Amino acid sequence: MAQFNGKFKLDSSDNLDEFMKALGVSEEMQKVGASVIPEVTIETADGKHFKITTATSFTTVLVEFNLGEEFELTTADGRKTKNTYSLEGDVLKQLETPADGNGVSATYERSILADGNLNMTMTIGTIVAKRLYKKL
Repeated sequence: MAQFNGKFKLDSSDNLDEFMKALGVSEEMQKVGASVIPEVTIETADGKHFKITTATSFTTVLVEFNLGEEFELTTADGRKTKNTYSLEGDVLKQLETPADGNGVSATYERSILADGNLNMTMTIGTIVAKRLYKKL
């Protein structure tokens, strides 16, 4: 979907620490995650193939995928995961599961708001974190 194309910078986070704890992220990586201000670039030409680049002072992660196709990814904090993205209405949904089957699964929902900003909701069970990215 063309509305996802753009570059965004983190503006605010809510409940990120609890979310990272539930994921099993180490305390050291939680501190890093809470301190960086990522810039996210989303690119899609056809609405089926996407590239999401997340750049911070710590690292840059490029995720390239086709909707509906599972792929493996090593996250910035070192977890090996399996991921599948889907588009449900105007929401880009990501399901992340541990590659070895041990641990928790998480969902990430990204949507573009009326003002052009990017909203991301991250969920593990009853734990919900939100991040708002301003369009650049």
